[in-house]
Amino acid sequence: MVANIRTIGMPALVSFDTVARLGGISVAADHLNMAKSGVSRHISRLEEHFGVKLVERSGRSVKLTPTGIRLHQRIKSILADIDLLDDIAREETGDVSGQVNFAATAEFGSLIVSTLLPAVRDRFPNLTLVMRPAYDFEDMQDPSTDLAFRIGTFDDDRLVAKELGSFTCWLVAAPELAARSPVSTPNDLSDKPCLTFRSDVTETTWTFFSSKVASPVQVSGPFATRSFPVLFDLAVTGQGYAFLPEFMLTDALTDGRLVRCLPDYVSRQYSVFLTYRPGTRRIARVDAVASLAETLIPALL
Repeated sequence: MVANIRTIGMPALVSFDTVARLGGISVAADHLNMAKSGVSRHISRLEEHFGVKLVERSGRSVKLTPTGIRLHQRIKSILADIDLLDDIAREETGDVSGQVNFAATAEFGSLIVSTLLPAVRDRFPNLTLVMRPAYDFEDMQDPSTDLAFRIGTFDDDRLVAKELGSFTCWLVAAPELAARSPVSTPNDLSDKPCLTFRSDVTETTWTFFSSKVASPVQVSGPFATRSFPVLFDLAVTGQGYAFLPEFMLTDALTDGRLVRCLPDYVSRQYSVFLTYRPGTRRIARVDAVASLAETLIPALL
Protein backbone atom coordinates (compact mmCIF):
# COMPACT_ATOMS: atom_id res chain seq x y z
CA MET A 1 0.00 0.00 0.00
CA VAL A 2 2.78 2.46 0.91
CA ALA A 3 4.62 1.69 -2.31
CA ASN A 4 1.41 2.36 -4.20
CA ILE A 5 0.94 5.71 -2.44
CA ARG A 6 4.40 6.81 -3.57
CA THR A 7 3.11 7.12 -7.11
CA ILE A 8 0.79 9.96 -6.10
CA GLY A 9 3.44 12.60 -5.48
CA MET A 10 3.39 15.62 -3.22
CA PRO A 11 2.76 18.17 -6.01
CA ALA A 12 -0.56 16.47 -6.83
CA LEU A 13 -1.64 16.58 -3.17
CA VAL A 14 -0.69 20.25 -2.89
CA SER A 15 -2.54 21.09 -6.11
CA PHE A 16 -5.69 19.29 -4.97
CA ASP A 17 -5.59 20.97 -1.54
CA THR A 18 -5.17 24.40 -3.15
CA VAL A 19 -8.00 23.83 -5.62
CA ALA A 20 -10.26 22.66 -2.78
CA ARG A 21 -9.45 25.68 -0.59
CA LEU A 22 -9.64 28.33 -3.32
CA GLY A 23 -12.51 26.84 -5.33
CA GLY A 24 -11.03 26.91 -8.80
CA ILE A 25 -8.25 25.55 -10.96
CA SER A 26 -7.24 28.91 -12.44
CA VAL A 27 -7.00 30.65 -9.07
CA ALA A 28 -5.09 27.66 -7.67
CA ALA A 29 -2.66 27.80 -10.59
CA ASP A 30 -2.05 31.50 -9.97
CA HIS A 31 -1.55 30.85 -6.26
CA LEU A 32 0.96 28.04 -6.94
CA ASN A 33 2.64 29.92 -9.80
CA MET A 34 1.88 27.01 -12.11
CA ALA A 35 0.26 26.56 -15.48
CA LYS A 36 -3.46 25.83 -15.31
CA SER A 37 -2.87 22.68 -17.34
CA GLY A 38 -0.40 21.45 -14.72
CA VAL A 39 -2.89 21.79 -11.88
CA SER A 40 -5.62 20.15 -13.96
CA ARG A 41 -3.26 17.30 -14.79
CA HIS A 42 -2.53 16.77 -11.08
CA ILE A 43 -6.25 16.51 -10.31
CA SER A 44 -6.76 14.05 -13.16
CA ARG A 45 -3.86 11.92 -11.91
CA LEU A 46 -5.37 11.74 -8.44
CA GLU A 47 -8.77 10.79 -9.85
CA GLU A 48 -7.14 8.12 -12.02
CA HIS A 49 -5.08 6.81 -9.10
CA PHE A 50 -8.03 6.47 -6.73
CA GLY A 51 -10.53 5.52 -9.41
CA VAL A 52 -13.10 8.08 -8.25
CA LYS A 53 -14.22 11.54 -9.30
CA LEU A 54 -12.96 14.18 -6.89
CA VAL A 55 -14.19 17.45 -8.39
CA GLU A 56 -17.11 18.67 -10.48
CA ARG A 57 -16.02 21.33 -12.95
CA SER A 58 -18.43 24.18 -13.73
CA GLY A 59 -17.03 27.00 -15.83
CA ARG A 60 -14.16 28.65 -13.94
CA SER A 61 -15.07 27.10 -10.59
CA VAL A 62 -14.98 23.59 -9.19
CA LYS A 63 -16.90 21.83 -6.46
CA LEU A 64 -15.68 18.83 -4.52
CA THR A 65 -17.63 15.62 -4.79
CA PRO A 66 -18.61 13.91 -1.51
CA THR A 67 -15.59 11.61 -1.95
CA GLY A 68 -13.43 14.63 -2.73
CA ILE A 69 -14.55 16.32 0.49
CA ARG A 70 -13.63 13.27 2.58
CA LEU A 71 -10.30 12.86 0.82
CA HIS A 72 -9.48 16.54 1.24
CA GLN A 73 -9.80 16.24 5.02
CA ARG A 74 -7.15 13.53 5.03
CA ILE A 75 -4.88 15.36 2.61
CA LYS A 76 -4.99 18.48 4.81
CA SER A 77 -3.84 16.35 7.74
CA ILE A 78 -1.04 14.80 5.67
CA LEU A 79 0.22 18.20 4.56
CA ALA A 80 0.01 19.53 8.10
CA ASP A 81 2.06 16.56 9.36
CA ILE A 82 4.68 17.20 6.70
CA ASP A 83 4.89 20.83 7.81
CA LEU A 84 5.29 19.54 11.35
CA LEU A 85 8.29 17.40 10.32
CA ASP A 86 9.95 20.46 8.82
CA ASP A 87 9.31 22.51 11.96
CA ILE A 88 10.65 19.75 14.21
CA ALA A 89 13.83 19.65 12.14
CA ARG A 90 14.26 23.42 12.49
CA GLU A 91 13.60 23.17 16.22
CA GLU A 92 16.43 20.67 16.57
CA THR A 93 18.81 23.21 15.03
CA GLY A 94 17.61 25.87 17.47
CA ASP A 95 16.21 28.05 14.67
CA VAL A 96 12.70 29.27 15.55
CA SER A 97 11.57 30.84 12.31
CA GLY A 98 8.74 30.93 9.80
CA GLN A 99 5.21 32.34 9.74
CA VAL A 100 2.48 31.94 12.34
CA ASN A 101 -1.11 32.49 11.17
CA PHE A 102 -3.77 33.36 13.72
CA ALA A 103 -7.40 34.46 13.71
CA ALA A 104 -8.94 37.09 16.00
CA THR A 105 -11.64 39.72 15.96
CA ALA A 106 -10.42 42.96 14.43
CA GLU A 107 -10.51 45.03 17.63
CA PHE A 108 -9.13 42.35 19.95
CA GLY A 109 -6.57 41.40 17.30
CA SER A 110 -5.35 45.00 17.29
CA LEU A 111 -4.87 44.85 21.06
CA ILE A 112 -3.03 41.54 20.78
CA VAL A 113 -0.75 42.61 17.97
CA SER A 114 0.25 45.89 19.62
CA THR A 115 1.62 43.86 22.52
CA LEU A 116 2.54 40.56 20.93
CA LEU A 117 4.36 41.75 17.80
CA PRO A 118 7.08 43.76 19.61
CA ALA A 119 7.74 40.78 21.88
CA VAL A 120 7.94 38.37 18.95
CA ARG A 121 10.31 40.65 17.05
CA ASP A 122 12.52 41.02 20.11
CA ARG A 123 12.67 37.33 21.04
CA PHE A 124 12.31 35.65 17.64
CA PRO A 125 13.45 37.99 14.86
CA ASN A 126 13.00 35.29 12.21
CA LEU A 127 9.31 34.81 13.01
CA THR A 128 6.53 36.63 11.15
CA LEU A 129 2.83 36.94 12.04
CA VAL A 130 -0.25 36.98 9.82
CA MET A 131 -3.64 37.83 11.35
CA ARG A 132 -7.01 37.04 9.78
CA PRO A 133 -9.75 39.25 11.26
CA ALA A 134 -12.70 37.01 12.02
CA TYR A 135 -15.64 36.92 14.43
CA ASP A 136 -16.86 33.39 13.74
CA PHE A 137 -15.48 30.16 15.13
CA GLU A 138 -13.68 28.89 12.04
CA ASP A 139 -12.84 25.25 11.58
CA MET A 140 -9.41 25.14 13.23
CA GLN A 141 -8.80 21.80 11.55
CA ASP A 142 -7.63 23.91 8.61
CA PRO A 143 -3.82 23.64 8.81
CA SER A 144 -3.43 27.16 7.42
CA THR A 145 -4.56 28.56 10.80
CA ASP A 146 -2.13 27.89 13.65
CA LEU A 147 -3.87 29.70 16.51
CA ALA A 148 -7.11 31.53 17.17
CA PHE A 149 -8.21 33.93 19.87
CA ARG A 150 -11.89 33.33 20.60
CA ILE A 151 -14.30 35.42 22.65
CA GLY A 152 -17.36 34.07 24.45
CA THR A 153 -18.21 30.47 25.22
CA PHE A 154 -16.16 27.61 23.84
CA ASP A 155 -17.36 24.08 23.16
CA ASP A 156 -15.31 22.16 20.60
CA ASP A 157 -13.72 18.92 21.75
CA ARG A 158 -11.56 18.83 18.62
CA LEU A 159 -9.50 21.74 19.92
CA VAL A 160 -7.41 22.71 22.91
CA ALA A 161 -8.63 25.93 24.55
CA LYS A 162 -6.88 27.91 27.28
CA GLU A 163 -8.74 30.77 28.93
CA LEU A 164 -6.53 33.88 29.05
CA GLY A 165 -8.89 36.17 30.93
CA SER A 166 -12.13 38.06 30.45
CA PHE A 167 -13.56 41.53 29.88
CA THR A 168 -16.86 43.40 30.04
CA CYS A 169 -18.54 46.00 27.85
CA TRP A 170 -19.22 49.55 29.06
CA LEU A 171 -21.85 52.03 27.93
CA VAL A 172 -20.24 55.11 26.39
CA ALA A 173 -21.24 58.19 24.44
CA ALA A 174 -19.79 61.45 23.20
CA PRO A 175 -19.84 64.10 25.97
CA GLU A 176 -22.30 66.29 24.02
CA LEU A 177 -24.82 63.45 23.58
CA ALA A 178 -24.49 62.34 27.21
CA ALA A 179 -25.19 65.89 28.37
CA ARG A 180 -28.02 66.54 25.92
CA SER A 181 -29.82 63.23 26.38
CA PRO A 182 -28.64 61.73 29.67
CA VAL A 183 -29.42 58.26 31.05
CA SER A 184 -29.59 57.30 34.72
CA THR A 185 -30.86 53.72 34.41
CA PRO A 186 -30.63 51.08 31.65
CA ASN A 187 -34.33 51.52 30.89
CA ASP A 188 -33.65 55.13 29.84
CA LEU A 189 -31.93 53.74 26.74
CA SER A 190 -35.18 52.41 25.28
CA ASP A 191 -35.87 55.73 23.54
CA LYS A 192 -32.25 56.85 22.95
CA PRO A 193 -30.23 56.44 19.74
CA CYS A 194 -28.14 53.29 20.20
CA LEU A 195 -25.45 51.87 17.93
CA THR A 196 -25.84 48.10 17.88
CA PHE A 197 -23.58 45.17 17.05
CA ARG A 198 -25.83 43.42 14.53
CA SER A 199 -25.69 42.53 10.84
CA ASP A 200 -29.42 42.23 10.14
CA VAL A 201 -31.50 44.78 12.10
CA THR A 202 -30.79 47.72 14.37
CA GLU A 203 -32.89 46.41 17.28
CA THR A 204 -31.26 44.27 19.96
CA THR A 205 -31.24 43.60 23.70
CA TRP A 206 -28.50 44.97 25.92
CA THR A 207 -28.25 43.27 29.30
CA PHE A 208 -26.63 45.26 32.09
CA PHE A 209 -25.39 43.82 35.36
CA SER A 210 -25.05 45.61 38.69
CA SER A 211 -24.31 43.60 41.83
CA LYS A 212 -25.06 40.48 39.78
CA VAL A 213 -28.60 41.68 39.03
CA ALA A 214 -29.44 41.60 35.33
CA SER A 215 -31.29 44.48 33.68
CA PRO A 216 -32.17 43.72 30.05
CA VAL A 217 -33.39 46.56 27.86
CA GLN A 218 -34.55 46.65 24.24
CA VAL A 219 -32.60 49.24 22.29
CA SER A 220 -32.46 50.45 18.71
CA GLY A 221 -31.00 53.30 16.77
CA PRO A 222 -29.85 54.69 13.47
CA PHE A 223 -27.11 52.17 12.68
CA ALA A 224 -25.98 48.57 13.21
CA THR A 225 -22.89 46.67 12.10
CA ARG A 226 -20.79 43.74 13.20
CA SER A 227 -17.74 45.96 13.64
CA PHE A 228 -16.85 47.42 17.00
CA PRO A 229 -14.30 49.84 15.47
CA VAL A 230 -17.05 51.35 13.29
CA LEU A 231 -19.39 51.64 16.28
CA PHE A 232 -16.58 53.28 18.26
CA ASP A 233 -15.98 55.88 15.56
CA LEU A 234 -19.69 56.67 15.32
CA ALA A 235 -19.97 57.01 19.10
CA VAL A 236 -17.08 59.48 19.14
CA THR A 237 -18.90 61.65 16.59
CA GLY A 238 -22.04 61.68 18.75
CA GLN A 239 -24.23 59.43 16.60
CA GLY A 240 -25.49 57.34 19.50
CA TYR A 241 -24.79 55.37 22.65
CA ALA A 242 -22.53 52.33 22.25
CA PHE A 243 -21.92 49.25 24.41
CA LEU A 244 -18.25 48.51 23.71
CA PRO A 245 -15.46 46.26 25.05
CA GLU A 246 -13.63 48.02 27.84
CA PHE A 247 -10.19 47.34 26.33
CA MET A 248 -11.09 49.62 23.39
CA LEU A 249 -11.99 52.60 25.56
CA THR A 250 -8.98 53.58 27.68
CA ASP A 251 -7.56 56.29 25.43
CA ALA A 252 -10.92 57.76 24.39
CA LEU A 253 -12.08 58.03 28.01
CA THR A 254 -8.77 59.54 29.09
CA ASP A 255 -8.70 62.23 26.40
CA GLY A 256 -12.42 63.02 26.71
CA ARG A 257 -13.64 61.88 23.30
CA LEU A 258 -16.06 59.56 25.12
CA VAL A 259 -17.58 59.48 28.59
CA ARG A 260 -18.69 56.42 30.45
CA CYS A 261 -22.42 56.31 31.18
CA LEU A 262 -24.07 54.16 33.86
CA PRO A 263 -20.68 53.44 35.51
CA ASP A 264 -22.29 51.08 38.02
CA TYR A 265 -23.40 48.78 35.18
CA VAL A 266 -21.42 46.44 32.92
CA SER A 267 -22.19 43.65 30.52
CA ARG A 268 -21.69 40.00 31.40
CA GLN A 269 -18.12 38.72 31.49
CA TYR A 270 -16.75 37.63 28.10
CA SER A 271 -14.01 35.01 28.30
CA VAL A 272 -11.04 35.08 25.94
CA PHE A 273 -9.58 31.75 24.81
CA LEU A 274 -6.40 30.81 22.99
CA THR A 275 -7.31 27.81 20.81
CA TYR A 276 -5.31 25.40 18.68
CA ARG A 277 -5.38 21.88 17.32
CA PRO A 278 -3.99 19.06 19.51
CA GLY A 279 -0.31 18.63 18.78
CA THR A 280 0.09 22.02 17.12
CA ARG A 281 2.33 23.32 19.87
CA ARG A 282 4.91 20.70 19.04
CA ILE A 283 5.73 23.12 16.22
CA ALA A 284 8.42 25.45 17.58
CA ARG A 285 7.18 28.61 15.86
CA VAL A 286 3.60 28.10 17.04
CA ASP A 287 4.62 27.27 20.60
CA ALA A 288 6.84 30.36 20.73
CA VAL A 289 3.95 32.68 19.83
CA ALA A 290 1.43 30.82 22.00
CA SER A 291 3.74 30.98 25.02
CA LEU A 292 4.21 34.73 24.61
CA ALA A 293 0.43 35.17 24.27
CA GLU A 294 -0.15 33.19 27.47
CA THR A 295 2.30 35.48 29.28
CA LEU A 296 1.30 38.86 27.86
CA ILE A 297 -2.43 38.78 27.05
CA PRO A 298 -3.79 38.11 30.58
CA ALA A 299 -2.19 41.36 31.77
CA LEU A 300 -4.11 43.27 29.09
CA LEU A 301 -7.40 41.87 30.36
